[in-house]
Amino acid sequence: MKRIITLIAVLGATAIAQTPTDVVPGIGQTMKQNAQALQQYSHKRRTEVTINGQSRGGRVELVRYINGKMETTPLETPQHAAGGGRGRGLRGLIASKKREEMKEDVEKLTSLMRQYTSLGSDSMRTALAKAEISRTGPEPQADLKAVAKGIVQPSDTIAFTWSVTNHRPAKIEISTALDGKPVSATVEYASLPDGPFYAAHTIVSESRKDLTINIDTFDYSRGDEK
Repeated sequence: MKRIITLIAVLGATAIAQTPTDVVPGIGQTMKQNAQALQQYSHKRRTEVTINGQSRGGRVELVRYINGKMETTPLETPQHAAGGGRGRGLRGLIASKKREEMKEDVEKLTSLMRQYTSLGSDSMRTALAKAEISRTGPEPQADLKAVAKGIVQPSDTIAFTWSVTNHRPAKIEISTALDGKPVSATVEYASLPDGPFYAAHTIVSESRKDLTINIDTFDYSRGDEK
């Protein structure tokens, strides 16, 4: 863990003096190391789905890594109306079908976003390698911004902002598509007290169906903490 903290600190110090292009390889390496460090933690994840401006309930899960693979355990699940659409004839069948379609859409969107936002993933390293790099302002401590296209899909765009002051990602903005429908997402990052950073808040929107997914992660705890 000390190695991770030291690496992040060194990156932040050198970023001020170097050009944006020089810093990119260090960012990619830091993200890879950070992703490995986060696997030592469990955390809670709350997912809320909104359709046409109306919440369809929130789901809370415990997330942890076992032998490098992510496992989830439900803690809270959305509450549906009594009967769940059963025993209501055609209306019940239609309501049940719509819930299944919504569940499928949410799973597809979540899976798509993981391809972009998994820190240390091949997609993220490819994005950094292909990106146009600039600073967000003239001051030495100004954030770095990397913009790349065609990472997962030919027409997608990913904008990655790296906070030089905090030595971690600040935000990722994604424009892509699912089944031919436009999808946008914003991921905001935060840091744990002992160094690793994580995706704290994610918003994914599929405009044609007016479907929005809000994902928050919290209560991070190391595996050796009691």
